[in-house]
Amino acid sequence: LTHDAPLAGAEPRLRDLWLWHASEESEHRCTAFDLYRAAGGREKWRRRLFWVVSFHFATDLARQTVHNLHRDGTLWRWSTWASAARVVLGREGLVRTLFAPWKRYLASDFHPSEGNVEVGLRWLAEHPEVARPLTAPAGG
Repeated sequence: LTHDAPLAGAEPRLRDLWLWHASEESEHRCTAFDLYRAAGGREKWRRRLFWVVSFHFATDLARQTVHNLHRDGTLWRWSTWASAARVVLGREGLVRTLFAPWKRYLASDFHPSEGNVEVGLRWLAEHPEVARPLTAPAGG
């Protein structure tokens, strides 16, 4: 939510979907973490699972991307690979942008409540057409 570069040029509906998802995570970011700890989850396994999930997420994202680029005929274009290198390794690329948050997450004293949720909550408030507030059902 604080870095525009990864979604620059994205199709507007998909950009809104990603921004909505990141924003709504702000509302309940501590729930799973606190539940894991309350159930006796250990730090060693939290860190190990981070790497397992990161690996599977990255490989699945790469597989889907290669499939889509092949389908639309852009897989073997130099510009496609140059763009991918910028998105992943560039000055505002994923590796540089995510290094500090990953390092913080892997610290033994990490807790999600220390992060800033204001950006996400503000985005949700400013985009009611995308993220309508939930209301309780009548009579409930």
